[in-house]
Amino acid sequence: MTAPRVIIDTKEDLDALLSQSIAQGIVDDQNFSIVRELPNQMWEVSFGNAEHVPIAMEDSDYADIHRELYKKRSYNAKLIDGGLLQLQYLFERGRLVKHRLAFLPSPSLCPFQDDPEEYLRGELYLEIVSRRIVPFPLRFDFDVNAARDVVHPACHLTLGDVKGCRIPVSAPLTPRWFLEFVLRNFYSTDTHDLAADLPSHRYRFTETITAEEQGLIHVAVPPKERHATGLLP
Repeated sequence: MTAPRVIIDTKEDLDALLSQSIAQGIVDDQNFSIVRELPNQMWEVSFGNAEHVPIAMEDSDYADIHRELYKKRSYNAKLIDGGLLQLQYLFERGRLVKHRLAFLPSPSLCPFQDDPEEYLRGELYLEIVSRRIVPFPLRFDFDVNAARDVVHPACHLTLGDVKGCRIPVSAPLTPRWFLEFVLRNFYSTDTHDLAADLPSHRYRFTETITAEEQGLIHVAVPPKERHATGLLP
């Protein structure tokens, strides 16, 4: 069975973003996306070794979690400082019903003493790893079936491992919006605007935020004119 258009769009969007990030030098290892057809007209856009993702949800030391995911190559992309990106989308009959978009920074952002040759390899690497940042994971989750107004927004941002942290987000994120968020906020420097060279936005998902959630501090996904097929009603 041929995958619905929105699923193909999501895979193509993700793969184009990875290719551009490799060309920019910000990604040095990757698993390009794969599409799986599941029972009951469900489709998944994910990556190889995604079966190890539950490690990220374990009640363990963050450094140990990151190390295991890194060792098992359970990610779409490994950034040049060791940060990991995981993007997974689930569709039902061409309708997005769930996504998990995670950024897991490296627990050690100052590896000069361990590998000075790597440190001196390039200007971009030098700018990124020389910064002093306290690493913590973040995740944009979307689950239409688990949504409860305010208590559990359909789409929300979780910072760190705080279980009750669910900051409302106005709409599910395409791969393009997620990668731009990570690069713009965690990797852009005075001389490198990595988000500026990303491929153009191709589509968006429909807003899911409720009126009550809009009355709270929330994250807004900017609207775009072009829509993909198969979006949420």
